[in-house]
Amino acid sequence: APSAKSDYWIGTRPGLGDLALLLSVAHLIIENKGYDEEYIKKFSDLPLLVRADTLKRLRPEEIIEGYQQKDLKNGPSYSGQGLTDEQREKIGDFCVWDSANNQAVAISRDEVGEKLTVDPALFGEFKVKTLDGQEVQVLTVMEMYHRHLKDYDPKTAAEISGADPELIERLANDLSTIKPAAIHFGEGINHYFHATLHNRACFFLATLTGNIGRHGGGCYAWAGNYKGALFQASAWSGPGVGAYKDEDPFNPVLDETADVTHHHIHHYASGEEPSYWAHGEKILKVKTPEGEKVFTGKTHLPTPTKAFWYNNANFINQAKWVYEIVHNILPKVDMVIDQQVEWTGSAEYADLVLPANGWVEFQDLEVGGSCSNPYLQVWGGDGIQPVHDSKDDAAIFAGVADALAALTDEKRFSDYWKFIKEKKSKVYIQRVLNSCTTTRNEEGPYDVDRIVKGEYGGEPGAALFLFRTYPRLPFYEQINDSIPFYTDCGRLAAYCDLSEAIDAGENLIVHREPVEATPYLPNVIVSTSPFLK
Repeated sequence: APSAKSDYWIGTRPGLGDLALLLSVAHLIIENKGYDEEYIKKFSDLPLLVRADTLKRLRPEEIIEGYQQKDLKNGPSYSGQGLTDEQREKIGDFCVWDSANNQAVAISRDEVGEKLTVDPALFGEFKVKTLDGQEVQVLTVMEMYHRHLKDYDPKTAAEISGADPELIERLANDLSTIKPAAIHFGEGINHYFHATLHNRACFFLATLTGNIGRHGGGCYAWAGNYKGALFQASAWSGPGVGAYKDEDPFNPVLDETADVTHHHIHHYASGEEPSYWAHGEKILKVKTPEGEKVFTGKTHLPTPTKAFWYNNANFINQAKWVYEIVHNILPKVDMVIDQQVEWTGSAEYADLVLPANGWVEFQDLEVGGSCSNPYLQVWGGDGIQPVHDSKDDAAIFAGVADALAALTDEKRFSDYWKFIKEKKSKVYIQRVLNSCTTTRNEEGPYDVDRIVKGEYGGEPGAALFLFRTYPRLPFYEQINDSIPFYTDCGRLAAYCDLSEAIDAGENLIVHREPVEATPYLPNVIVSTSPFLK
């Protein structure tokens, strides 16, 4: 549908072929000087220096005798972002090349925007002498990309992606000259094996052109309109969405007038990426320059969980190595339960399908928020009679809990869903609103009944989340108030010097073939860059 309403459409082959296209656009923007130089010096990691020998960022203590980390105790990292002493020690400081004095100098993560007092070089390769007497080559991240992206000229990118090279050039010119510009993309790593690289490439383009933190610009995902992260917790407000999600099942709060505080929650669950299940009884082990490394981690179960119950997600659609999942993994799972509002491909492989009500059928209140707008929404309770034999999601869980309580004579199974069974979901919703930083105004936390009546200045069922800007603008504070981004270096990061990223050849953004559905070598990195292992 979006392509039918666009000025032009660039077709690419499936499997993230558009990653090569995005890197080609970045190549053209850098070659043609279509980037926002002042912006990327102030807010990105592109001026930071990286050692050519280790591919790690150059650190001040490597070149400055007796260097002490800069004091950030009175800055935004500590006062606004909650940085701890332990984190400060681990993050350290960074180096840029001072253009005026022709030498490497130290900067901290707080020195962004107007707080940056040095004019850093964007391009260049330099020599520095380390304290152990070595003479080391260092480059700016921008210089590394300038060389690295030469592999992705429009002709080559067209061969990889299937895109029209003239349209690649048109997109590069448009992003360089049209302000503001926003990039919208679909799913992330939950759908595509190398979508981390794809999403990094999108943010890289928005960074180069100065479009992050400015109205009308930015990067946005289409997916995900139930965003628990919007219901933010804090020490002073309470556990946020955790007031519902993490309530201790062994000690549920059964007084409907009582709030759920940090004292009442307990984290019993530990997550694992289900895509690793495709390895079945094998671990995901990869040979690296330092030896074999296990990527599945300590939590990986050699045989998948015996009971598998998922909802609001088409699991098969989101899995990697689908053939392996369907034919070799799921048959080993004793029970697969699919709980959805629609019949998906995953339902075909489930033992049980539990049909959930659609939005228009909700028999009790529901609450949600979106990743792309500032609206808090409460609706339901007056839905139409379900067309089929379906129930609200929470009512399904409550029904199973009642059955477990009867089988085990353990009343807490049922108690945990007490207010769902009484059709008082607003008790749980109110607890969440009471404990969030974002669901309040000058009068205090929002009241569920008042939201439903439209007493907060909007339509019935709507209120505004407490965000800094309307329309909602991510990273407004970073750009307008010169506050560090939530990255280790405090800047929009195009480079990743984590050891595992370097070992995987993903310290720089690269095109990498998918692991399946490709006529080429699966998982191969397409690059001749000297900065990749």
